[in-house]
Amino acid sequence: MGNERNIFLSTMKATRGDRTAALAVVGFSAVLFACAVPFAGVPLAPVPAFVASYQSALAINDLITAVLLFSQFAMTRSRGLLLLASGYLFTAMAAIVHALTFPGLFAPGGLLGAGPQTTVWLYMVWHGVFPLLVLGYALLKATDNEEMRGSAGTAVVTSIVAVSVAMAAFTWLVTAQHDRLPILLSGGHYTPIMLGVVSTVWCLSFAALTVLWLRRPHFVLDVWLMVVMSAWLFDIALSAILNVARFDVGFYLGRIYGLCAASFVLAVLLVDNVGLQAKLARLLGTSRTESKRTEQALDQEMEERRRIFESSNDLILVSDSVGNLIQVSPSVSDILGYQPSEMVGHNAIKFIHPDDLEHTRREMRAGRRGQSKRNFETRYISKEGKTVALNWTGTWSEPVRRHFFIGRDLTEKQAAEAQLRHAQKMDAVGQLTGGVAHDFNNILTVITGTIGILEEAVADQPQLAAVTKLIDEAAERGANLTKHLLAFARKQPLQPVEVDVNALVLEAAKLLHPTLGEHIEITPLLAEDAWTALADPNQLTTAVLNLAINARDAMPNGGKLALETGNVFLDETYASMQSEVTSGNYVMIAVSDTGSGIPPALLERVFEPFFTTKEVGRGTGLGLSMVFGFVKQSGGHVKIYSEEGHGTSVKIYLPRATGLQQTAAEALVSGNIEGGNETVLVVEDDALVRRYVITQIESLGYTTLEAANASDALRIIDDVPNVDLLFTDVIMPGIMNGRQLVDEALKRRPDLKTLYTSGYTENAIVHHGRLDSGVLLLAKPYRKSELARMIRLALAS
Repeated sequence: MGNERNIFLSTMKATRGDRTAALAVVGFSAVLFACAVPFAGVPLAPVPAFVASYQSALAINDLITAVLLFSQFAMTRSRGLLLLASGYLFTAMAAIVHALTFPGLFAPGGLLGAGPQTTVWLYMVWHGVFPLLVLGYALLKATDNEEMRGSAGTAVVTSIVAVSVAMAAFTWLVTAQHDRLPILLSGGHYTPIMLGVVSTVWCLSFAALTVLWLRRPHFVLDVWLMVVMSAWLFDIALSAILNVARFDVGFYLGRIYGLCAASFVLAVLLVDNVGLQAKLARLLGTSRTESKRTEQALDQEMEERRRIFESSNDLILVSDSVGNLIQVSPSVSDILGYQPSEMVGHNAIKFIHPDDLEHTRREMRAGRRGQSKRNFETRYISKEGKTVALNWTGTWSEPVRRHFFIGRDLTEKQAAEAQLRHAQKMDAVGQLTGGVAHDFNNILTVITGTIGILEEAVADQPQLAAVTKLIDEAAERGANLTKHLLAFARKQPLQPVEVDVNALVLEAAKLLHPTLGEHIEITPLLAEDAWTALADPNQLTTAVLNLAINARDAMPNGGKLALETGNVFLDETYASMQSEVTSGNYVMIAVSDTGSGIPPALLERVFEPFFTTKEVGRGTGLGLSMVFGFVKQSGGHVKIYSEEGHGTSVKIYLPRATGLQQTAAEALVSGNIEGGNETVLVVEDDALVRRYVITQIESLGYTTLEAANASDALRIIDDVPNVDLLFTDVIMPGIMNGRQLVDEALKRRPDLKTLYTSGYTENAIVHHGRLDSGVLLLAKPYRKSELARMIRLALAS
C-alpha cells in the first residue's frame, strides 16, 4: 500500500478521542433505547409522510456515503472498502424500493405490483444484506494489504451493476413472487415466522459488530461502523422485534435509529473530507510555492553544474572511497580517447599508469584524512595505449563520501616544451657543428692549398704522387662533409634566386633514373600553376637528390617514388603549432616513397646530424640534416610524415619568390568561406591534431563528433543517426585504417558522405594504391578555406 492511503479514515488509526466520542454516542443511544422499550408496542397514528421523508433522507445519506467510499477506494484500491461502499449503495437502493412498495404511500397497495408481504420482506433483505457486507469488510481487513489490480473505474462500475442486479432480483422476488414467500405480517401484526427471520437478521448485525471489534487495529472508519451497527441493532429490535405493528412507537423509533445510523459515517466522512481539503489546500499552496522556488534553484544549479561538467576542457572525475568511477566528464574522449560510459563503473586503477598507482593511492588516503585539497601529477593510459600526463586537483567530500578530481592535460604543455627543447637542441648542435665545421674548413683550406704544391714537387716520383692523390681525395671528402655540416648549421653561403621548381624537379628526375635503378618507379607529379620559389637551386637540387637516395634505401626490393610540387598557404593556426614557421605563401616540393617507413620514436631525431638507422658504411647521417639546415636557412619549413610499413613523405616548403603574403585575389578566395550546419564525425588518432581540426570545423558552423580510432567511430555511427560526413585520417594505428573504416561505415550507412585527410599528398596516396581514384582527400597541412571547400564538396558528392 502506498503512503497516500494513510490519509483516509479507512486506514487512519483511531485515537482515544475517536473512541470516546463513539462510546458516548452508543451510550446515549442505549439509554434512549432502554427508555423506549416499555412503550415499543404503543400504537400511534399512521403518518405515511413520515415514511416518505425517512426513506428519502435515508436513501440520500446512504448514496452520498457510497460515493465517498467509492472515491476512497479509487485511491486505496482496498477490496474491503469496495465491499463496504457496495453495502451502502445497496441500502440506498433498498430504501427507494421500500418506499415505492410501501402500502398507502404512493398507492393503496404500493407500486411495482407489491403485495402485503413485499415491504416487510424488503426490510428483512435490506437489514440482512448490509450486515453481511459489513462483515465482509471486517474480515478482509486482515488480508487487505495489497492493492486490487486492474482499473478502479472498472471495479466501481462492476460493483454498481452487481448491486443493481441484486436489488432488481430481490425486488422481483418480493413483488412478482410474494405469494410464494412465507407470511411475516398478518392483519398488521407479526407472525411467528417473523420472529425467526428477524432474529437471524439481528444476529447478522451483532456478528458484524463483534468481528469489527475483534479485528484490530481499529481505524476511524471501524469505530464509527461499530456505532452504526449498534444503532442498527436498536433499529431492528425496536421496529421488528419489540413493537407490535406498523405505526407504533417501536416502528417510528426504529426508523429514527436507522436514519441516525446512516448519518454517523456520512457525517464523519464529510467532516473529515472538509478538514482534509482545507489541510491539503494549505499544504498545496505552501508546497507549490516552496516547490517552485526549490525547483528553480535546483534547475539553475543543475544547469550550471551540467554546463561546467560538459564544457570543461579539463577531465573531471568523481569516484567513491575505493576509486570506482561514478562520473566522468565528456572531455575524456579528447584526452584519453574513451567515452564516459567506458570508464564509469570501473576502478581508476584500470586507467592509471602502473608506476603512478601507489602515488595516487597516497593522495586519495591523504584526502580522506582531511587534507581537503591536493595537487599532484599522475599519468593515465589512453585507449590507444599512449601515456597521458595530467595535473590533478583533488578533494574529498565526507557527506557524500566521494572523491572529486579535476585533471589538466599536460600533453600540449609537454609537447610545446619538447618542441622548444628540440629547437634549442638543434640550435645548440648547429652552433657547435657550425663552429667545428668552420675551423675544420680552415684546416682543409690549408691542406687543399698546399697539396697542389706537393703534387707538383713529386710529379716524377709515382709512389709519392699516388700518396698525394689520396690526400687530395680525402681533403675533398672532408670539404664535402664540412659543407653538409655548415648547411645544417645554416652557415653555408647561399645564392637564392627565383627557381622554377617544376623544371628543377624534372631535371632531378633525369639524374635519378640511372642512380636509383630500374626497380624504383619515379613519377613526377607537378602542379601546372606552381609558383617560383626563392632558393639556392644547387642546394635545392642536392636536397631533392638526398631525399630520393634515402627513399631508395627504404625500398630495397623496389617501389614507387613520387616527386610532387604544389602551392600552399600556411596559415597562422598551423604556424603557431610549429617551430620557426611564419604564415604565408610557400612552394611545396614533396618526395614520397612506398618504403618501410620510420618508427614513431625515431621521427623527431631524423634531422639530427650523424643520426642514421642504416648499417655501418651505408651513410653518414648528414643527408636529412643538410636538407633541414638548407630549408631553415632559406626561410622555409620541412615536415616529415611516415607510417611503418606504408612509406614516408618529406615535404619542403620554400618561400614564394613573389613574397610570403597572400595576393589580393588569393585573400578574396580565402575569405570566401562557406560553412554549414551538418554533423561531421572527425576520426584522428593524434589528440592535438584532432582538437585543432575540431576547432576549425566548429568555427565553420558544423556540429562535430570525434573518435580516436576506427572502433570508436563505428560505435558512434551505430549510436548517432544524424552523422552527415565521416572525416577520417587515412593511416591510423589499430586493426583498421581509414580506408577500411570507410568501407565498414558504408555497409552500415550507404548514404554517408566521406572525406579523407593525410600527411601524404593526394597524389602520393593514390600513387601508393591506398585510395581509389575519385575519392576526396585533403592533404595536411591545409588552410581553413580549403577545409571548408572540401567539406562542402564531400557533402555535395
